[in-house]
Amino acid sequence: MPPVNTLSALRRTTCLALVALLTACGAAASTTAPPPQPAYPAHASPTVLVGADSVQILPRGSTAFPVILSLIAGARSSLELEMYEFDRSDIEAALVDAHRRGVAVTAIVDPSVEVTRATAASLRAAGIDVLDYPVRKQMIDHVKLLVVDHRVAVVGGINWGATSDRNHDVDAAITGPAAANLERVFLADLVACGRSVDVPPATADDHVLVAATLPTADIRPLALHLVDSAQSSLDLELFVLTDTGIVHAIERARSRGVSVRVLLDPSQRPSDTAAAQLGAAGVAVRRYRSSGEKLHAKVGVADGRDVIFGSANWTGGGFQRNHEVDIEILAAPVIAQELTAMMEADWAASAP
Repeated sequence: MPPVNTLSALRRTTCLALVALLTACGAAASTTAPPPQPAYPAHASPTVLVGADSVQILPRGSTAFPVILSLIAGARSSLELEMYEFDRSDIEAALVDAHRRGVAVTAIVDPSVEVTRATAASLRAAGIDVLDYPVRKQMIDHVKLLVVDHRVAVVGGINWGATSDRNHDVDAAITGPAAANLERVFLADLVACGRSVDVPPATADDHVLVAATLPTADIRPLALHLVDSAQSSLDLELFVLTDTGIVHAIERARSRGVSVRVLLDPSQRPSDTAAAQLGAAGVAVRRYRSSGEKLHAKVGVADGRDVIFGSANWTGGGFQRNHEVDIEILAAPVIAQELTAMMEADWAASAP
């Protein structure tokens, strides 16, 4: 049997060899690890005055959710919310707290989403007024909307899902005439749910346009106009793109000399036909390079001044069958710059 000192030396040598081997394996593994998420705004943007409206861009759920929670905590009289996917315990708890301190909380949900049904049941058990939107075959209530104290509205494409903070998407917090028009959408949806409430006429607003689907189809004309009116640049970041008319409009923009970029989520295979057709027409098209998160945005920026975003995918379902809400913000270069910077980061990180 070797002496104790010899055994100790052997153990040390073996350990050092194992450490070296593990280090080498770790180095090899790091070369195949998923790429880090691209640079992205780490906080909500400053509030910008656009006409009579104040608009704060909330890029990504990680920046939107703290603002949403703060608004709920500060609510004094009412909270009106409409949500497709709702599976966040922090927001659920904040709504229950608001209800307990006397705030009137009213929620409209899509009952076809399993996690949303569970959250709705929990909210109802706490005494909160929750209504099911009357969904039917081949349609959903895809709206993402919060109205606080009839004064400020948060709208966009960000679900309140358990992992929605990772997805690349955008909301906006708005006060002014547009907030009143967004609340008007909620009131009309209460009527669709069977409630008897007065829906006021739309408030005039030349800068922030609120568009919804069901009973009308107001979003597609705005999206089409944004593309058709682009003169110098057009940046689109879309979860899915299948609308043939929109695809042709993007081709026309490219043919008249507009610099066009289209970034699509890689998991949405229905976009393949549109992507191939646009690529053949000379349009710059990329698939988002994901680390597990979704490119969930539905955003367009034209000429560095006009933008559109919201819940509607650029598909037949998004534009016609589903219930959706979008906003178009006109002549707003600061907001356009903020959204373009967000999209630039995703575009650069998705280089071939």
